Amino acid sequence: MPELSLHFAVTFALVAPVLGLRKAAIVSFISLLPDLDFLFYLHRSLSHSITILLVVSLVAVSFVRRLKPSLFSLTSIGCLSLLAHPIMDIFSGPTPLLWPLVKESVSMSVNVALVAGGSLRFSWTFLVDWFPASVSPIPVTQGAMVGPIFTSEGFVVSLLLVAVPILVVLLRQKSVRA
Repeated sequence: MPELSLHFAVTFALVAPVLGLRKAAIVSFISLLPDLDFLFYLHRSLSHSITILLVVSLVAVSFVRRLKPSLFSLTSIGCLSLLAHPIMDIFSGPTPLLWPLVKESVSMSVNVALVAGGSLRFSWTFLVDWFPASVSPIPVTQGAMVGPIFTSEGFVVSLLLVAVPILVVLLRQKSVRA
């Protein structure tokens, strides 16, 4: 799985200029929910399946639309960020994207390079692998998250993805006041 900070930062960078900082933070935290599966002893096949997340999202959006229509758009964007989480994960390892409809996990690898040295050379590879999806129960003793919150490279990227929208929103607010 990509590190938690990247899940948060990518979502934040996409929605902060449109929704504002507070709402973007809420939507970004919603995008982290599938990685909290270890707290509830949910299997990754349940928490990272678009089919299951889609059903949960549709129920949530329906209830919010009926009970609190003013939060409908925020809930809808939050659910889209929730559905984007497994899509991001397929690029870092096997993800049970369509479980239980498809009993396999998918992993994609994309490598792109532009090399300069005498002449420009462009190369790319795209690989899709399928693996059997494991749905064995989670042992009770396993109550810890597996995966980094951030790495040295991911921290810098995450920091930029969060800092730039914050600066854009703050500068926009300052220019509106002036």
